[in-house]
Amino acid sequence: MDEKLLNAMIDEARLGNKVDGSWITQAYNNMVLHLHESGFTTVTKNNVKNRQKVLKERWRDVHHLFSSLSGFAWNSLSMRFEAEDEVWSDLIKAKPTAAKWKFTTIRHYDLMEELWGADRATGSGVRIAR
Repeated sequence: MDEKLLNAMIDEARLGNKVDGSWITQAYNNMVLHLHESGFTTVTKNNVKNRQKVLKERWRDVHHLFSSLSGFAWNSLSMRFEAEDEVWSDLIKAKPTAAKWKFTTIRHYDLMEELWGADRATGSGVRIAR
């Protein structure tokens, strides 16, 4: 379902149904309809909102971890960020919580990056709420 939802979200964003970072009501209606047509007939607008929140949080964690690091590359076949063992070792020493991403796949990261990657601020003065 995640892949269907993310593709529906990308389609809605391309149609301009996301205003100031928020989906318009019609976008949610279209996403729910798309999921119903794909066989997920019990999905509601609240399900879409909750799943988006979970997916975006996962993407955000990974994106913030790897976007500023060198030596790591996204592999769409293995669905993981890959690097030499030495590079992983250095990262894990600095951030022990990153160890799980050495073996944990991140399904549909490329779709999440397409959907939310352009919305992220970058630069030396960037601050995040967390």
